[in-house]
Amino acid sequence: MNNGGKILEHLSLKMGKLTVKVVLLCLTVLMALLLVASAWGGHVNPTSFSFLSVLTLALPLLLIVNFAIMIAWLVVLRWRYALISAAAMLVCWGSVRMVFPVNMLSSAHKATPENSLRVMTFNVMNFGPYDPSNHTPSKSMRYILDQDADVVLLQEGSQERNYLSLSNVEMMTPELEKKYPYHSDGRHDLVILSKYPYTVINDTLLKTGPGAARGGNPEYQYYARGYDLELPNGRQLRLVNMHLHSIGLNNSDKDLYMQITKNNIDSEDEFRKIKTSLYNKLCVTFKFHAHEAQMVRDFIDRSPRNVIVCGDFNDTPASYCYRTVRGSDMSDAFVDCGFGYKHTYHDNRLYFKIDHIMYRGDIEAVAWQRDKAGDSDHYPQVATFVWK
Repeated sequence: MNNGGKILEHLSLKMGKLTVKVVLLCLTVLMALLLVASAWGGHVNPTSFSFLSVLTLALPLLLIVNFAIMIAWLVVLRWRYALISAAAMLVCWGSVRMVFPVNMLSSAHKATPENSLRVMTFNVMNFGPYDPSNHTPSKSMRYILDQDADVVLLQEGSQERNYLSLSNVEMMTPELEKKYPYHSDGRHDLVILSKYPYTVINDTLLKTGPGAARGGNPEYQYYARGYDLELPNGRQLRLVNMHLHSIGLNNSDKDLYMQITKNNIDSEDEFRKIKTSLYNKLCVTFKFHAHEAQMVRDFIDRSPRNVIVCGDFNDTPASYCYRTVRGSDMSDAFVDCGFGYKHTYHDNRLYFKIDHIMYRGDIEAVAWQRDKAGDSDHYPQVATFVWK
């Protein structure tokens, strides 16, 4: 090969490497921008622009991708390029911490029987599919009774029948009555089990029942209920139990999502289904959530100092809904005491943290746990609080 051929080969090889580097750099910048958009998208009301609310769902995945890209650049000694991903994660630290808290030291030693309160929240999904012939004890109720929390706030307790008469729960009602003498009865989406007396708050902001929020779909309800707890030593505490609109994915939607996660989408019609079905349903639901969260927030603003808010938000940390309810005065027990990413919904390859425990006032969260227990598509959470 003559010198001219060698020069052309060298230039071609050099141009190829440069093209690869440019593509990888563009990918790095793109992933960094998407991470920032997902982390800050929850500041934008979805009634104005829904896309950013949908993008907040991808925050955990985008965080992992950006971290992996940063490590890859460091391995090949491209420090300047690694700084792009590092800077994006730093800019998003406030939101990242809500998704991936890093609490190395536990302060649970502060809790004593005299100054602590353990609160559980759990979407029990009607204690499993109803079957009159099923006399196997409910795993969810068994877990609840074994945990022995002071207050238990349940969602989807039983929408169609008396939860205390369910065949898989009824056998445990004597133990429930003994452990929780104060509890709600009958057919409820929201259920409270308490060791202490409470007063139900009837407030117009806490609407309950099908379609309560601006013409909502009657199949997927918004529920919220407030309780004033009467604790020993004259302490006062207000509880809010909430269940915001479900996204309402049907079996066809779930099958489509499973195909996406298996990378089996290869036709234009299937991509169109993603937009018209999954994406549009998410946009509509997040608009409902914006209105429902504002009603709960208005109720919190009218409440006494000490408040704990629990429930199934059907929305993730960093979302507009989450930020609205939390406001600037509430803390999150998971953020204060948790470690690492912990999802609470675990069905159909949808691993999201959509159940939350928030609080404010003369209390402090010193412990938080999420257990993979029960027979629901949600996992329970228990937070331990102490009085300051």
